[in-house]
Amino acid sequence: MKGIIFNLLEQFIVENFGEDKYEEILSGCELRTREPFVGPGSYPDEDFFALVNKTVEATGLEPAAALQSFGRFCFPLLAERFPEFVRPHNHPKPFLKSVESVVHTEVKKLYEGAEPPGFVCEEPPRGGLIIRYRSGRRLCRFMEGLIEGVAEFYSSSIRYEQRACMLDG
Repeated sequence: MKGIIFNLLEQFIVENFGEDKYEEILSGCELRTREPFVGPGSYPDEDFFALVNKTVEATGLEPAAALQSFGRFCFPLLAERFPEFVRPHNHPKPFLKSVESVVHTEVKKLYEGAEPPGFVCEEPPRGGLIIRYRSGRRLCRFMEGLIEGVAEFYSSSIRYEQRACMLDG
């Protein structure tokens, strides 16, 4: 996983629970990584999940709610960092449709070794948008939070449902 996600997780924890809580979480984890997480660096997924699990334990958040909140927190920061991805759009739907073909393509160019999830969109005849998310990391709830963050960013109300989750088989 890329370091930018670790950096955002640190920021999420610090802003919501304080610097001391982040240090407690960090010191309570057995991480394979010994050096600080750097945005373009690549780090073991296990380190990310160790930090998330310790955050859940230390804060009392439910795992799904923590990941969803983290996703919602991340989107405006990612939009600020990469305005070229969000600026061409004025609504969540065209942005979401561009994620796989534009955003993930550019992420792979910017960050060597990046492995973004599969994110395929379909437009059913009755309207709406069907998103098929696939990832070995199985961060479905994080993705839900990102989608909520997209809606907030574009000041649009959306309604969504998750019909199938990789975590539920």
